[in-house]
Amino acid sequence: MSSSSARAPSRPDSFRGVLAGCSAHVLWGVAVLYWRLLAELPAVTILAHRMIWSCLFVFILLRATGRGGEVRAALAERRTMLTLCACACILSANWGIFLWAVNRGNVIETSLGYFITPLLNVFMGRALLGERLSRLQAAAILLALAGVLWSMVGYGHVPWVAFLLALSFAVFGYLQKTVRVEAAPSLFIETVVLLPFALMWLSLAHPGEMGGMTGHGALRPLLLTGTCLFTALPLVLFSYAARHITLATVGIVQYLSPSINFLLAVTLMGERIKPGDMVTFPLIWAALALYTWDALRSMRRLKAGPPPARGDTAPEHPPLS
Repeated sequence: MSSSSARAPSRPDSFRGVLAGCSAHVLWGVAVLYWRLLAELPAVTILAHRMIWSCLFVFILLRATGRGGEVRAALAERRTMLTLCACACILSANWGIFLWAVNRGNVIETSLGYFITPLLNVFMGRALLGERLSRLQAAAILLALAGVLWSMVGYGHVPWVAFLLALSFAVFGYLQKTVRVEAAPSLFIETVVLLPFALMWLSLAHPGEMGGMTGHGALRPLLLTGTCLFTALPLVLFSYAARHITLATVGIVQYLSPSINFLLAVTLMGERIKPGDMVTFPLIWAALALYTWDALRSMRRLKAGPPPARGDTAPEHPPLS
């Protein structure tokens, strides 16, 4: 088998990877409607249930697939554990801010935050990892910065919800790059770290109600248990996608969820587009277009391989498998 064929995913794998990635982001996108069904509960209570039921969901998944060894290996490394504990704190802050904002009717601002995230990742790669920026990447970051600055003028204040969501998720992604732990074992450890705090909050905030599950009809327990379907399941799907499709495709697919958030906010959830959004979002979308174009161009160059050295001749036929 040639090296090129070993690196490239097969067509069925690529199709399943794209399907898994799109499914993950569709779940994340429509989740804003699901969280609205629980809007009468405090955001921290919903967050606590997301932690508990996601922990149980991932535990069952790991047991069913025989991957407990990955968890034990991660627990044995002190540096990995400290990083995952930091990830747990940042992830809980991100989820908590998102839930609070959604149930206050700020879905458009949350979508702005997740549109900014990939561009902030590029900037952090330059600032923290010394990665070089291409001209298109630099232009994309400047356009995004212009969009954020304009939103400050249009909103009359710093869009701190969008900024905190983007910053926390970008930092979470950076920390995840520093540990070699797959998504499911990582999520299990992170939720286990937060489990005592989740149980403590539910026992104090909802005494005698089993964490807010009883005394409010039969639907609420089902809704709270189902939070894992919009938390752990899409993360597992996205992890599968990331292993079977190109990074450029992953980058493009990740715009699906904030796009769905934005469309649902202005069509079904009754949010009004502010005058400043008419400038901010086109600037952000233009920045994302530049970023995507640069990513696709880079992937094509990598796929083509380095040009032949001077004096060499390219083979008439590709090497046989």
